[in-house]
Amino acid sequence: MTANAIHVIRNFLSSAHTKRKTTNRNKGDAAMNNSNGNGNDNTSNHHSSDTNGIKNEEEEDAFDANSLLPRYLLPLVRHYHDDFYVSRSFDPRLIVQLMAEGFLPIATQGYLLPKLHVERCVLQLKPNSNLHISKSTRKKSKRFLLSVNECFDEVVAGCHRQHGTNWLYPPIVAAFRAIHQRTTGENSGGVNAMIMDHESLDPTDVTPVRLYTVEVWNAETGALAGGELGYSVGGIYSSLTGFSNEDTAGSVQLLALGKLLMQCGFEYWDLGMTLEYKTRLGAELIPRTEFVSKVKRSRVESKGVVLRCGGSRRNAKELVDWEQRPAAAAAAACGSKQKNGDSQLEKKADVSHPHPSSDNKGSPKPKRKRPDEEGKGE
Repeated sequence: MTANAIHVIRNFLSSAHTKRKTTNRNKGDAAMNNSNGNGNDNTSNHHSSDTNGIKNEEEEDAFDANSLLPRYLLPLVRHYHDDFYVSRSFDPRLIVQLMAEGFLPIATQGYLLPKLHVERCVLQLKPNSNLHISKSTRKKSKRFLLSVNECFDEVVAGCHRQHGTNWLYPPIVAAFRAIHQRTTGENSGGVNAMIMDHESLDPTDVTPVRLYTVEVWNAETGALAGGELGYSVGGIYSSLTGFSNEDTAGSVQLLALGKLLMQCGFEYWDLGMTLEYKTRLGAELIPRTEFVSKVKRSRVESKGVVLRCGGSRRNAKELVDWEQRPAAAAAAACGSKQKNGDSQLEKKADVSHPHPSSDNKGSPKPKRKRPDEEGKGE
């Protein structure tokens, strides 16, 4: 399986190199979009030209920014401005490669906009957690249940209702769905990204990238009260965007998810750009070079860490009240396979059954800012 993944991804990247040499960029972009089912592409006004026409005011800054991009991705991705990079491809194989290199993938109309923050807001979960639990949220958490990977489409719809399309355009949603479908299989394998030697550009290993939905349910009515999209590379979980339909549901989700991540053996929780609620939660800013180093280490050492909720909805209060246990016991409780062999990968994954939400009446009001606020590409 590893050799096959390397073969598939390497062919994809090789074809991108060939297209760059033998066709002009417009034709190459059109072919790439058609191959991803995105042939009818209308760009927004400030992105109406091709990526070849997107210029930086300072070429020296562009050079420095491009030096942060792995060389093997240069045929497909280039620096745009500030923390943002740009590509016309929404291929899931490219997106998992970017995730495995520390980029957070978002989008604008017609363009993928991977972001590599100058500073990343990160919450340490292991060996000692910095997660802060408020008394009021702990008390209210008994009203909710938490699940993982139950209803991808409903979570995306909730994000669209609360934030509008924002950066969740159809092509990136389709790519996320493809990765999510590979995450919810029997073995929770996700999609393998290649680990490349940055000098020889030869693949040395693969690492699984998994995409999740996290749902919060009203324990009394069974209505979907909130949720989020996120992904993991090794022992690092990254939040992408989320929504809440009920008061305090978003805060409860954060705390219950934080404790579940700890149970499953995750080392860090990546929250993207800094916002006040994230620092109150216990997150701190770290330089992007440090964050990328953590990703590169974790993608090798913690491949088997998987976010699971035990195959059922769990009481949020019980999760919030959970206290740190020894690493081996925590990994076993979540079914995470650690490299040192202290625990075995639980073979039974979450059952992925859509759960209709019939009680979502009206337009929900935003309860708090989420990581998607950075995704406007401005």
